[in-house]
Amino acid sequence: MGTAFNILINGKAGTVLNMGQPAIEAAIEASGMAVAELCFSEPDDMEANLVRFAKSDTPLLVGGGDGTLRSCAVSLSKKSKAFGILPFGTMNLLAKDLSIDTLQAALSKYAEGAIETAIDAGFVNDEMFLCCASIGTMPEASVFREENRSRNILVLIPQLFWFVIDHFERHKGDRIVLQIGKKMKKFRSPAAVVAANRFADSDLLSQNNFKRDNLQGGELAAYISTTRTRGSHLRFVTRLLVGDWKKDPDLVELTAKALTLWSGHNKQLVSIDGEVLELKTPLEFKLKPRGVKLLVPKDAA
Repeated sequence: MGTAFNILINGKAGTVLNMGQPAIEAAIEASGMAVAELCFSEPDDMEANLVRFAKSDTPLLVGGGDGTLRSCAVSLSKKSKAFGILPFGTMNLLAKDLSIDTLQAALSKYAEGAIETAIDAGFVNDEMFLCCASIGTMPEASVFREENRSRNILVLIPQLFWFVIDHFERHKGDRIVLQIGKKMKKFRSPAAVVAANRFADSDLLSQNNFKRDNLQGGELAAYISTTRTRGSHLRFVTRLLVGDWKKDPDLVELTAKALTLWSGHNKQLVSIDGEVLELKTPLEFKLKPRGVKLLVPKDAA
């Protein structure tokens, strides 16, 4: 058996609720991973448990979705504590970046050993994000999903798809202004995303449509949809689902070390690693190179 880990899991994460604690405990045991302490935490107790584990020299794995991992990064970066990740969320974008987007894959790879590295951290109005922050359709879709979470998934998915298409149509004329250095770029767009480093190109029917190949690239990447017709909205959103979205003719990609975004509103809903916050505008984006210490499987380094 290799190095023992402390494991802290958000007890209300979707995967925990779907699998149940006994099944997760069995998966951890089957992986052969040495465990010092396994803690299923209530969300309100996550911060206190992070403080406790941060004082230990034992390496820490955190289980949760991208929002949980973001909160942990905010807390642990203040204490210069590295942590590894176990995917327990819906999108699991950071886990996909590391090619450990299933619980079984993550457990088996960490069981073989981990090394410490550091990844870039993005900030919007001083709110940290590890993956991306977005305005427009994405935060509105997140609110819609939460409000309708009790619906059957087979009903919710098509409803969410058409909600997104309708939102694109209603807001295709929304003004967005980006300032990069001294240059101002104006768009009419229903959706904009700013990522900590560029998304990689994806093929059709790829499972990793939103994977970043480099988490230490030292740049922000802004993606702005400029679709104008219902047909082009449908084409673009479909490509988001099946891959090849970066080649859409109505997508603009810009890179920068820092940028400022105006939306024409005093306050703006922003989806930050899947969690929706209301922030004052303009939105100031910046990057802290290698600002978060991470434990990654040896083959993901």
